Amino acid sequence: MIPLTSMADIAFILLIFFILTSTIDIDRSIPVNLPESEISFGGSYKYFHLWINRSGDLFLRGEKKDTEEIYQFARYRAMDNPDVKGLIGADRNVPFMKINRVMEILRDSGVCNIVLLTKKRHE
Repeated sequence: MIPLTSMADIAFILLIFFILTSTIDIDRSIPVNLPESEISFGGSYKYFHLWINRSGDLFLRGEKKDTEEIYQFARYRAMDNPDVKGLIGADRNVPFMKINRVMEILRDSGVCNIVLLTKKRHE
């Protein structure tokens, strides 16, 4: 007789391992071509992503938003966690003036930790 209980435990542990080590990339539907950078840092902190596509449209959680909706969402997140980070992924062809405007909106909402996303340059 084969002990199936321990096999079920092993299968469960493997399932948990694969879930925890896999990456989820849910924002692939928004066409954003990030600029490249030579340095990349990671971290384990609370954050949210904002995406700015080539035409300057803002996206939050895969949905197009206006600046007031971004402000309200960021304000809510900043009240919940003062150390929340706002990650901005902007297409490399977006003028910095538009990126700066989004940074000002985040700052005014109480999000002081703002990160501009880049792709790691492959040499």
